[in-house]
Amino acid sequence: MNVKKVLAATGVLLLGVVSSFAQDKPGNIAGLEFQKPKNGMVKQYEEGRKAKAAWHKQQKDTQPLMVWQVISGESTGTYIVGRLGQHWADLDKPSVPDQADLDEYAKVIGPAVESLTTQYYEYLPKESKPLDSTAPSKYSEVVVYHTRQGKSMDFRAAITKTTEAIEKTKWPVHYYWYSLVNGGRTGTYVLVIPHANWADFEDKPDMKPFPEMLKDAFGEAEAGALMKKFDDATESETTEINEFRADLSYLPAH
Repeated sequence: MNVKKVLAATGVLLLGVVSSFAQDKPGNIAGLEFQKPKNGMVKQYEEGRKAKAAWHKQQKDTQPLMVWQVISGESTGTYIVGRLGQHWADLDKPSVPDQADLDEYAKVIGPAVESLTTQYYEYLPKESKPLDSTAPSKYSEVVVYHTRQGKSMDFRAAITKTTEAIEKTKWPVHYYWYSLVNGGRTGTYVLVIPHANWADFEDKPDMKPFPEMLKDAFGEAEAGALMKKFDDATESETTEINEFRADLSYLPAH
């Protein structure tokens, strides 16, 4: 799936939430754990997650703990757990003590987990076009781009220019860009497209195709050069769909 198809398919989210629960001026860091349950222990894992959410409520935790389930792609069956809208300094003063959090995890969830990977992403607000609502969407279409060696900044410049075109033409789309800052391959960018339901994945026949939108914004020559910049900077890409699991998440009342 290339950039033009991905953006042309977008409609109305894994990471597509800059949480309204965060502080007045939320940061751009998302700390995420990718947790894979042991074979045959999904039920125990989900029961543990519900128990952990109840524990956060008992602790009067002020920050949400979001959970998504990967439902397509190579990571199908993995759960993504994390906090969004953070500053790095927030990690020095967690809303519940780290050790108590780890102890509870080890007690109610850990025995059902086969593997766990922690990664930190930075939300790119200038390159994104978020929804008006901060509530998580039901589904998220997630595209992970790995850039070629030395081409990360070219890719970043291309997505910035694309957002400029979308703003200029008022193209009716919403999306979120993230870059991986720690915990994996450097030069990794993630595009998240929110979807309210399965029907929203359908192409929009009344929406101008992505290449035509670029031509309207910049003219044919510059639009073609921009698409070539994307192609030259991208080494590989993968796609998946994530489902937000409100029943496993902790969302403090406000």
